[in-house]
Amino acid sequence: MMTRTTGAIRVAVVDDQPLLVSAFSALVAAQPDMEVVLEAVNGRQAIEGLTARATGSHGGADLVLMDLRMPVLDGVSAIRELRATPATAALRVLVLTTFDDEDLVLAALGAGAHGFLLKDAEPTTLLEAIRVVARGGSWLDPAVTGTVLAHLDAGTGPDAPSSSASPSAPTDGAVPVVGAPSGPYEALTGREDAVLALVCQGLSNARIGERLHVAESTVKSHVKTILGKTGCRNRVELVIYALTTGLVQLQ
Repeated sequence: MMTRTTGAIRVAVVDDQPLLVSAFSALVAAQPDMEVVLEAVNGRQAIEGLTARATGSHGGADLVLMDLRMPVLDGVSAIRELRATPATAALRVLVLTTFDDEDLVLAALGAGAHGFLLKDAEPTTLLEAIRVVARGGSWLDPAVTGTVLAHLDAGTGPDAPSSSASPSAPTDGAVPVVGAPSGPYEALTGREDAVLALVCQGLSNARIGERLHVAESTVKSHVKTILGKTGCRNRVELVIYALTTGLVQLQ
């Protein structure tokens, strides 16, 4: 199954449930623009395999589908180690999570994950998320966006930041958001506000374009401008920043 395809997105599948590993791998391997280069059932096995590939003659992976709750080494710890290792630091990470993983979502973001997707997502959604994250983008499942908001909304829990805290400032027990801006942002236009609200709902550029009746390239330009105005580095940071500062409020 793991055959080399020139120019394909090289994917590693990491999950402690062998049946899910097989299912995700089969789906990915069936795509003409993707290939599975590694399968692992825990974080330690994944790190060892990814490091070996990155430093060997076969070449490394481009993206890791990472489960969070695993034995031996959990997904969050694995992401941190991958980020701290020069050979694997550039790997893109798409977290596969469930509703039971709420407490780990922010930790995974802080560790360096580039996207979050629920395991019960449609196969086409998973494939789209892989392509977006592999290209350097970020992906946030709408349900996970709600989880992030629930954990960060001021005053709703013991881990929530105070209203005077910046988005990146952790309080007792809170997980800091890596790279989140803390200063004031440049005012957004009405159109940029509309685009940002849809980004926070987890919509892709194409779907935002359909909602606003504009070209996908126009949406991409708006997102780039919004990132520049807010000081965020990617869509995930942008969503966290928008929700924690009240710039966007989900209904």
